Amino acid sequence: MMWYVEVGGRTRRVDARGSDVWLDGRQVHVDTARIGDVVSLVVGPRDPGSASGRCGRSYEVAVAERGSGELIVSVNGRSIPVRASLAAGPAGNRTTRKAGGRDDDVRSGPHRVVAPMPGRIAKVLVKVGDVVAARQGLVVVEAMKMENELRSPRAGIVLEVRVVEGARVESQALLVVVG
Repeated sequence: MMWYVEVGGRTRRVDARGSDVWLDGRQVHVDTARIGDVVSLVVGPRDPGSASGRCGRSYEVAVAERGSGELIVSVNGRSIPVRASLAAGPAGNRTTRKAGGRDDDVRSGPHRVVAPMPGRIAKVLVKVGDVVAARQGLVVVEAMKMENELRSPRAGIVLEVRVVEGARVESQALLVVVG
C-alpha cells in the first residue's frame, strides 16, 4: 500500500509491503509489535549478522487522529504533527486513512469522529445542529497527559454528539457525527 506522508512541510512517499518499507524509493526493514495502544518498531537490518553489525533502532510509536488525515504521532514521547493520505486511485481521488485502519472518503456521507485512544473528554466544542467548517475543532480528548483536539474532516452539520465533558471513552468510541 502506498502513502503520501507530510511531516514538517515535507511530503514523503511511503510504500509498505510486509516488513519491508520503501521511503522515497529507499528500502528499509521494519519489525513491528503492538503493545496496547503503542507500536514498538525496530528499524534497520533484517538480522544482527548483517554487514553493518547493527540490529536496528527501536522506537515506541502512538498515533492519535485529529481528523481530515491529520495525525499526532508520538515517537519515543515526542509528538509530531503528520498528514497522511493514500496514493491516488484509478479515478484520481485520494482517501485519508484513519488511525483505526479504515479508509474513508471524507467528501461524501456522514463522517464518524471516533476516539483515537482511551481517554477523558476535556471539552465538547459543538452541539447538534451546529454548522462546522473543515478542520474546525469538535471535541478535545485528554489522553496520555496530552489534550488532542479532534477536528471536522470537512464542512457540514453536526448530526450527533455522543459524549459529555468529563466522560471517559474507550479507543474507537463514537464521539461526533458530521453530515
